[in-house]
Amino acid sequence: MSDTTQQDLSVKGLVLRNLHFTMLEVLVVTLLAGMILALILPRVSLAPKRIVVERALSGIRQAFSESGSRARAGGKACRLELLPEASVLKLSLISDRLSREWQPSIQMPAEKNGSPLLNSQDSYQLSQEIQWLNYEQAYDTEGKISFSFFPDGQCSGPPIEFELKKRRFRLQVDNISGRADIVELQ
Repeated sequence: MSDTTQQDLSVKGLVLRNLHFTMLEVLVVTLLAGMILALILPRVSLAPKRIVVERALSGIRQAFSESGSRARAGGKACRLELLPEASVLKLSLISDRLSREWQPSIQMPAEKNGSPLLNSQDSYQLSQEIQWLNYEQAYDTEGKISFSFFPDGQCSGPPIEFELKKRRFRLQVDNISGRADIVELQ
């Protein structure tokens, strides 16, 4: 057996010795850890902003999608009105008879309001962080910013710009499909 004052201990043929790191090894490991953090940290810090932006854009798309589906399923044209100060999209049926209106072959009972196929909302609260830009130009003759959805799937409405988390977007409705096209502007 070896002496206890000796630095090396022998255990069944293995030699263990006191491990010490040199200053250079500590410096290299610290430098590598710093470089990895410098690459990862900016992406991690942007994740909450990206989540807020995607959630807000998803809310807008949902409102447009449900409004178009409601018009097609119910056979009645509807209007989605933007209230920019409150950041709300309010859905209502268009009371005027339109030549494009489709009448379902099955008559619905008078007490039912809307379509029995869809359970959609009458208003959509959007993110309060959305700042609507140049919306004064988008008002129609009635003094409203509105998007109309028709039973044949068509849609109409003005293009409108908004800003969210220092990113600028343009909301435009595809007139044929009724889909909300949201494009990021540079």
